[in-house]
Amino acid sequence: MVEERAFTQMLQARNVAAALQPIVRVTDGRLRAFEVLGRGQVAGLPDSPMGLFGLAMRLGKEVELSEAFRWAGLSTAAALAPEATLFVNAHPKEMFQEPFYRSIALLRAMVPTASLVVEVHESAVTQIADVRAMADRLAGYDVQFAYDDFGAGQARLLELAEVPPHFVKFDMGLIRGLDSASPKKQQLVAQLVNIVHDVGSTALAEGVETRDEAACCAQMNFDLIQGYWTGRPASGDEIRRYHPHYVATGMAAVSAVLRHRRDIRDTQAG
Repeated sequence: MVEERAFTQMLQARNVAAALQPIVRVTDGRLRAFEVLGRGQVAGLPDSPMGLFGLAMRLGKEVELSEAFRWAGLSTAAALAPEATLFVNAHPKEMFQEPFYRSIALLRAMVPTASLVVEVHESAVTQIADVRAMADRLAGYDVQFAYDDFGAGQARLLELAEVPPHFVKFDMGLIRGLDSASPKKQQLVAQLVNIVHDVGSTALAEGVETRDEAACCAQMNFDLIQGYWTGRPASGDEIRRYHPHYVATGMAAVSAVLRHRRDIRDTQAG
């Protein structure tokens, strides 16, 4: 009862914190966007979003928590990165509902100069008609969308072909250890990247933690990378280290090496 009361008060006051994690370009490691993440900050309640969503699920408050996280994240971003590209999350239970669209419209008004991208979890995609309608509604607000956790459950190739998103975020389960994965898995992921490009979407590798994973993603022609290796989530004053000219130097070095190798091969082939 004490925990429920504290959680309810937290939601009513929107007393949650925000963190921003950089998303960088594969070609040069330069900052391309941020993912907006929520964090707890109330004594006696979990700090992690997973812990808070576990509590929210028991209380039937997942949608309210998702809205609070987005509000906190966009409030932070409006002050620190008002012209950035911002990826925001949505809980599967709120997708395709009118309150969700009203929430997005308010966020659009809150940061009119930012580029907003709504992440659509693959478990929320059950009807192509819903996704098509969502794409149209979001376009009316000048908001883009991304398929999140691509490949975590079903690959959602039909939805990808019928309603191509602006971005496709490959699930970290596909990315972790990709450099040491079997040739068949590497071939599969590379083919999925090609399919994403063929429908006109941008391929983003999520959960990159090592140099070798990053190099493997670069060789497979991923466009963007997100993960601890290129930048951990930051909150408060720490966010300022991700200034507009931020470069993930490790990614830049990896890409430079790969370009040099390709130039040598091209010269030898010529």
